[in-house]
Amino acid sequence: MADPRLIQLDSVSALRAAAAGWDDLWLRSDVALPIARAELIAQWIEHCAPTAPVRAIAVEQNGQLVAALPLIGGRIKRVLPVARLPMNNCFWAGDLLLDPSPAGDEALRVLMGRIAHFGWPLLWFDAIPIEMPRWRRFIAAAKEYGFAVNMRDGFRVGQVEIDHNWGACQRHWSKNHRRQLGRIEKRADQMGGADLAVFRDIAPERVEALLRRGFEVEDRNWKGAAGTSVLRSPGSFGFYLRQARQIAERGELQLTFLEHRGQPIAFEYGWKAKGCYFSPKVGYDEAFARLSPGQMLRRRLFERFSSESDCHLVDFVGPLSDATSQWATTTYPVGRLVLNSGSRAGNLLDLAYRAGLPLLRRIRGLRQY
Repeated sequence: MADPRLIQLDSVSALRAAAAGWDDLWLRSDVALPIARAELIAQWIEHCAPTAPVRAIAVEQNGQLVAALPLIGGRIKRVLPVARLPMNNCFWAGDLLLDPSPAGDEALRVLMGRIAHFGWPLLWFDAIPIEMPRWRRFIAAAKEYGFAVNMRDGFRVGQVEIDHNWGACQRHWSKNHRRQLGRIEKRADQMGGADLAVFRDIAPERVEALLRRGFEVEDRNWKGAAGTSVLRSPGSFGFYLRQARQIAERGELQLTFLEHRGQPIAFEYGWKAKGCYFSPKVGYDEAFARLSPGQMLRRRLFERFSSESDCHLVDFVGPLSDATSQWATTTYPVGRLVLNSGSRAGNLLDLAYRAGLPLLRRIRGLRQY
């Protein structure tokens, strides 16, 4: 067996050039999010961090990648220099990709050696699923190499395990939730009914019109009034359009509408890959709030999933909320992982972090996670 070989990708163009091997590892890994593919990471960097230094690293063995980690440079609250994953409060992209075989463990040791020489005092990874096997292996390798490891809880993400028996699926709901949905459906019938429209395998030339139609629904609620909807946030629609087109090329884009007399009153932007459906964005028309259109859309969509064989899990992606907790049958924790490389600056900052960041909070008013 050949020795593992480290590959460092120092630009967006280099990441794109390595897309074939990167995406092949994504297929073999336990990561289902489509946005962990190379092109979608590159698009995130171009939109959200165009001036950040890129330090994506990967390990190749026997002609294929067995580990990959997309790192960029950044500053926490404009003060603390760190290496981080390509994600922020608005958009996520990238994740640790790891071959499930034992070759992945050797590859992690190679990655740790390179990370230690990047020169960043801390590696600061927000919103990672810390209990997933790949991250457990990463943390074990970091400790073995000698990194100081700090973890803090963040939030929980809700999931719905799709039981392909609709009656059994409904029994997971609380009595109050079932009664509420019954009232909503009855009210919808009295007002002329509502229909679910699901778009999959979308031709490239149709993506823009459908996506705009969906985000116009989101714009007709409080987000539009506050100026925070996708259509009112500069550059956001363009970002989503590029992303949606890329995901649609692989047949993983799903755009779902709830329509009342032909008018869309709720919309969900979703991805469907590796048997999992992800729901990163949902919106509804506040003029139809009495129908709880977002909840009605999900009820009908989950009923459809229960009759299909290729979807086994729904992941709400973001923090568990009142709207998603009513559906969730399980949850998983997402948190912050901070690694100290052992440099003098890293040790000082690590000490401040362990103490609750009092010094940094005084400097720039930082908040704890």
